[in-house]
Amino acid sequence: MVKKCLYCSCELNESSVIEFCRKCGVGVFGEKMLNAIVTNMEEAREKGDLCHQTDPFQ
Repeated sequence: MVKKCLYCSCELNESSVIEFCRKCGVGVFGEKMLNAIVTNMEEAREKGDLCHQTDPFQ
């Protein structure tokens, strides 16, 4: 399954921790906030605290 941006539907890298492209992320959150979000989510993934579920009832 191809991962796509929530805002513009462009294809994303499967390893991305965010569900939107950088261009849309900067437009929505601003560059400084987007960088903080990505950094925190990457750290959470490394610790095993980040869980992406496609089915919330699993």
